[in-house]
Amino acid sequence: MAVLCRLSYRGWRCRLTDPHAARCRQGVVLLSLLAGLAVACERSDPRLRPDQVLKDSLSLGDNDQVHRVRLSRLDQRENLDPASVEVREGDYVEFVSTDRGVHAIYFVLDSLSSVAGQFLRASGQESSPPLVLPGARFVVLFAGAPTGRYPFVVVGNGTEAHGTVVVREPER
Repeated sequence: MAVLCRLSYRGWRCRLTDPHAARCRQGVVLLSLLAGLAVACERSDPRLRPDQVLKDSLSLGDNDQVHRVRLSRLDQRENLDPASVEVREGDYVEFVSTDRGVHAIYFVLDSLSSVAGQFLRASGQESSPPLVLPGARFVVLFAGAPTGRYPFVVVGNGTEAHGTVVVREPER
C-alpha cells in the first residue's frame, strides 16, 4: 500500500493508491478511533482538577488529581462528604471547611502500617491546623505514599467523624 500526499492551497490531501484502498481506509479509521479513545482515557477526570486557588498557591496543573472532602457540622456532629476517597500515588486530598465551625483532621497513625505512618510523619502531613473559616483547606499530597488505608478523624465543635483515604496500586 502506498499513500500519495500533496500540498494544495486547501492543505494536505492524501489518498491511498492500493487496489484495496477501501479496506485500508477502514483500517486507518479504526486505528484513528482507537488512538482517540486512548488519548481520552489518559485525560484526567475534570471533577478532580485543581481550582484556581490550588493552581496559584501550589502550582498545580490540570493533570493533577485533587480529591475533595467537604467538612461541615450537622446536628452537633462533624460531617464528611465523602467519608472515604480512593486515590492513586501522587494524587492530592483536599479537606475543605464549608462552615464557620472548627475542624481539625488527624490521621490515626497507630492504625497505619509502619511505612505509611513514617510517610505521613516525614512529610509533615499527619494532622492539620484548625480550619475555622469557610473555604479553609488542608491539602495532603500522596506522592511516594505506600498503598493501603489511611484512616483519619475530624474533630471540632461536634462529635468526631471518621473517614478513610485509600491509596491504591498504580494502574499499569
